[in-house]
This record gives sequence, structure tokens and C-alpha cells, in this order.
Amino acid sequence: MKKKTRSIPDKLCTVLLCTALSCAVCACGAGTDTPDASETDISQDNTTKTDTSGQTPDTSQDPAPNQSTGQNAENATDENNAAGADTETGTQDSDPETDTTVSVFPSHIQIKMQREEEDLTADDGTILCTTSYAYPVVSIEGNDDAAGKINADIRSRIDSFTANTEVKEWAKEGYEYNLEDGSEYPFLSYYDDMTFGVQRADSNVISFTITFYSFTGGAHGNYTTQGVNYNAKTGEQIAFADLSDDADAFHEDTLAFNQALAKTEAYQMRMFSEDMLAGVSLETVLYAEGAWYLSTSGLTFISDPYALGPYAAGTIEFIIPYTDLAGMGFNESYTYADRTAMKLLTGTANSFDLNGDGEKETILFGTETVAEEDDTYTTLLHLSIDDVDFTDQCNDVFQKVSTGYPMDQISLFDLNVDDGFTELVLLSGESEDDNFVYSSYFFRYTKDGRLLYLGIAKGDALDPLVTITELSGN
Repeated sequence: MKKKTRSIPDKLCTVLLCTALSCAVCACGAGTDTPDASETDISQDNTTKTDTSGQTPDTSQDPAPNQSTGQNAENATDENNAAGADTETGTQDSDPETDTTVSVFPSHIQIKMQREEEDLTADDGTILCTTSYAYPVVSIEGNDDAAGKINADIRSRIDSFTANTEVKEWAKEGYEYNLEDGSEYPFLSYYDDMTFGVQRADSNVISFTITFYSFTGGAHGNYTTQGVNYNAKTGEQIAFADLSDDADAFHEDTLAFNQALAKTEAYQMRMFSEDMLAGVSLETVLYAEGAWYLSTSGLTFISDPYALGPYAAGTIEFIIPYTDLAGMGFNESYTYADRTAMKLLTGTANSFDLNGDGEKETILFGTETVAEEDDTYTTLLHLSIDDVDFTDQCNDVFQKVSTGYPMDQISLFDLNVDDGFTELVLLSGESEDDNFVYSSYFFRYTKDGRLLYLGIAKGDALDPLVTITELSGN
């Protein structure tokens, strides 16, 4: 066996996940996914404005623009006044609608990703099977005990994965059959992978998804995903029964929410028809052990390929925002409250106050896959806010500044928790050196109904391992 270990500084994304994401985009249909405002309205309030850790952002090392401390304060005030500063704020004139100041919360939780892999080879040097696993190492400042419990549980899951040699045995058999059959085609190495993905990392919850991928010949590999959630204060695993004091009522309320989602056009386009569900139900799939996790967006339920939809539909997620969970008896100690950071629903009405005027806007978006003359495909985004179409504006941005392509995802991300605006984020990605690299494009909806492009940041804004400090390229 040849074993390799390396550190992973950024979000790990295997070729499998790239393929799955691409399939999910294509699964939205080769026509326009036209949202219907009459469908289920997922209401989200802009209330998550404080850091529940009790810590305040450290601004001592990075004072806000045009603000000074100590002996230079008087000179700075004179310069600001000379430049036409706002005398109430002490800052230079600026348009709050185009300001891109970013709130950065200090974190006492650090997560480092590691990857290890080993090759099983035949006597002639042919690689029969590659076994790999990418996993997090958690450190919590001032709470080594909780971090130790989390890391020990993660290690036990890795040990269980590596102890299962089934795929390796299949690889040996497949290789022997290939030799005996005298096939003119070379043997395709099998693959067995376990990858942790960080979904939350804050003072309340540390959560991961674990994706198991295997290739054992055939047209494509297969994968499943499960969630695992930990109490960031104790290090103990969070069970579904821990999410509410009334577990039965909570189950009923969340199931009703998920059933309403399943009836929307966006989900119906990806799911099997009822007569194709092969004896399973929405409830048996979404409430199976490990079929959920706590993300920054809310309580997220997982449906693997072939469970509720075809392989091409990818992993289908059902997300219940924390604002909706609050009315279902959700345990407040697990709420995500650092900032608004959540996925919006494709093809259905999303209701949210984007510009801080006290009125919720209705956000509708979908995608259209267009075949080009050179047999390639282009994915176009369709976006409207309060029945005003911003489709051309969004696609123009991607054509001008993106080298990748828009994904089937729009999110909310509150750049600055003090300015009243909550930004829309369009996620785009491209392959670089066998990795899938994300970029987040930020837009702000103004009080007079305009949509402004603010700029781009590297990485997925909703990835807990990505810290957005500034935007560029606007």
C-alpha cells in the first residue's frame, strides 16, 4: 500500500462533487424553470444580526475607513470635514447603497482539513483501488475537552470506513476477471472515498456532511451523504430529539413544511413521480438516521440520488430556515445568529427584506440550460424581485467577469450587519487542477428598486471555512 497525507487549506471538493453539481444544474431542465409566485412562500425575516457567542468583532487592529484613534484623531476629523464628511458619523461622504464594508466575526473555532489516501496495486503495478478520506481536525480555544470529543468521534468514523475492505475485494475480483476475459480495454481502477464537508462552525454548533463515494466500474460512481452535528460547547453529538422539547410535534411540523416544499414545481421537476418512489415516502427518506444537518441556512434534510429522484437530480436538500423553525419549538441554543447567510429556494417564492425598509421583497429565480451551436451548453439565470426582471443584468455580469458558469444557487449573505442591507449572492464555479473553485458575486437591492453589482469574492460565501473580508472586480 502506498499512503499519502497532505493538508488541505481550502474547501475540499472532489471530481465526484463537481460532476454531481453539474448534473444538478442540468436536471433543472433544458428549458426555463419559470418560478410561480403562487407556490409555497418561504418567509424569512432579517433578524439574525448578532453574534450569540457574546463576542464582539475586534476592530482595534482594523479601524473603519476614515476613523482614527489616539493622537491622530483630531487631524483625521479636520481632514474628514474638509472632504465633506457626514458630521453625524464622522466619515466621508459615501453612498450606503454601494458601500462594501464587511463585518468579520472573530472565531475561537478552527477547523483544518486533512486528506489521506492509499493505493492497492497488483503485482504488475496496476492500481486496483484508491481509498481516500478527507476529514476535519477541530480546535476550540479554551475548550479542549469539547474539541477532543468531536475529533475522537470523527476518528472513529474514519476507522470504521477504512476497516471496510469490500470495495478493495471487488477491485481484486474485477481485475482478475479482466485478465481472464482477455479484454482489450484496460482495467479501470476502483475508488472508495469518504469526504467531510464543513457546514457550520460557530459558538453553538459544529456540523459536517459526510459524502461516501465509490466507483466499482460502470457508467458512473455512486455516492451517499449523511449529516453529523455537534454541540460546540460540550462536544456531544446532537440527536434529532435534541432539537426540540416536544420531539413528536417538531417532527410533525417539519414534515408538513417538507411536504409543502415537495409539492412546489422546483422539487417536482427533480423528484420521481409518486408511482416511481419504489415503496418509500418523503418521511422515511428525510427522517432516516443521519439524513439531516444544521447549516447556516437552517435545518437541512438530505435525499440521496435514487431515493426521491434520479441520479441526474443529484442530492436533493429540503431546507427549513431558522426563522420558520422558531415557530416549531426549535431549541434556541442551536440557532445560527452570526449573520444572515442562507440558500434561497429555486423556482418558488422567497420572501425577505433585502434593503431594510421594513417590507419584504419577493425573490424568484430559476435557470435555463441553452444549447450552443458548438454542442456546448450555457446556463442562464432568471431573476426577478417584486415582479421586476433582473435577468439580463445578472447574466451580463457573468459574461463580463466570470470565467466559469452560474450555478443553480442564489443565497443571502449579510455583508455588513449594521447597514440594513442583506445582499444576494450568485455562486459560480470552474474546474482548476481537478478541484472545483467557487466565486461569489454580490448584488444589493436598493430602496428605490435597483439591483447593484457590488463585486466578487473568492470562495463560496456560505462555506464556514471561507472568510469574506472584501470584494473586488465590481
